[in-house]
Amino acid sequence: MTETTLSSLLPDYVVINDPTSKNKDVLRTPAKKVIFPLDEETREILRHLSAKFDSEDNCAGLAAPQIGYDRCMIIFAIEEDEDIKNFRPDLTDTMPKSIWINPSWTPLSSETTIDWEACFSVADRVGRVSRFTEISYEAWTPEGKKIEGTACGFLARAIQHEVDHLNGKLYIDYVPEADLLTREEFNKLRDAEE
Repeated sequence: MTETTLSSLLPDYVVINDPTSKNKDVLRTPAKKVIFPLDEETREILRHLSAKFDSEDNCAGLAAPQIGYDRCMIIFAIEEDEDIKNFRPDLTDTMPKSIWINPSWTPLSSETTIDWEACFSVADRVGRVSRFTEISYEAWTPEGKKIEGTACGFLARAIQHEVDHLNGKLYIDYVPEADLLTREEFNKLRDAEE
């Protein structure tokens, strides 16, 4: 099976501001907790989530609701990358590709950082979002092993962004409509800052 054929079999993104996108309620409804051991339906959702993530060239994370599944599952990877560091100076903590089930986080202080965010579930918009700078997290692997730790900077931001999806929230909930930029406007702004 070719890569093009495989990607055509994957679920489409659910996009909140696209009138043709179906199943938008999944983005605004808290996702269902996953029960262990995983049943075959849940394993299939994980396969779709992982394949969709892998099909993207520029993707820090993805949550199951973004592809239409109301399950508490995310996948993400924050790796050391000089290009990313140019735009994310707070890229200090990294994490290899990880699938987390029923994740949650707690701020470790009141300190926040404001930075740009975009999302596959919000077409052609970019906004500056305030997130906690340092968090503790807890989640489970697909095998049911509990994981916990702390995260700072861009990794903490990515975790907060993806877990928001599981709680029916989008980054645009934190940004006044008038402060959102189109991708074109954002790219011009970013180019001017270089």
